Amino acid sequence: MVRVKNVKIYKKRSLQLIRLAIELAKNNNIELARMYIKLALLYSRKLRFKIPIEYKRLFCRKCFTPLIIGVTERRRIKNKVLVRTCLYCGWTRRYKLQYKTTNKKSKS
Repeated sequence: MVRVKNVKIYKKRSLQLIRLAIELAKNNNIELARMYIKLALLYSRKLRFKIPIEYKRLFCRKCFTPLIIGVTERRRIKNKVLVRTCLYCGWTRRYKLQYKTTNKKSKS
């Protein structure tokens, strides 16, 4: 199989498309934002590179809608679990919250 030489260019472009999709969703252009995310995922599948997790968490896995709190996404915390729900398709994702504990020892 022939590998595309400029995978870095396509990876940069796909991340840029996801950022543009978020901005479009904030301006109530959801359909164009969905198309941008689908195109970014197509690049990653065709050229076999991974999209970073911080970008993957920005859109719904089922309907490809950019997730913006209060507009297209609802967030709830239940029993130390963050529940994210897409308001368009009802897709839910749960993340276990990890709290960092610090031991405060007083010097005496």
